[in-house]
Amino acid sequence: MNVDGRGILEIKRRRELANYYYDNFRKHYETKKFSKASEFLWGTLNALVYAIGLFYGRKLTTHRSVVDFAKELASAYKDKEMGELINDAETIHANFFHDFMDEYNFENYRRKTEKLLKRLVEILDHEMQTQFQGR
Repeated sequence: MNVDGRGILEIKRRRELANYYYDNFRKHYETKKFSKASEFLWGTLNALVYAIGLFYGRKLTTHRSVVDFAKELASAYKDKEMGELINDAETIHANFFHDFMDEYNFENYRRKTEKLLKRLVEILDHEMQTQFQGR
């Protein structure tokens, strides 16, 4: 899991991108534009998982590869709930395209997706701290 200089820059860029997407999620969420908020929530997840994947030498360029790798992480961390939360996050992603969620359902899936995001941030921050010490 050793990352070269270009990889470090890309990981940091993806972490910043996740923050940018999350800020945009919050803006759309506050105005109850749930379809657009869904897009940015998934974008946040995508950027975080992509960055973590780089620590494993993986470039996750498709929806399926992001989901599969996130499930691999859940398995590696022996976190069954994390695996289930990934399915909930996929439902949020589908809401962007199909705009089928009412406010009650959106709140339920949003909470679950944000719980997953918190775990992904913890994993990414730990990897960054471990790998980037002294760089």
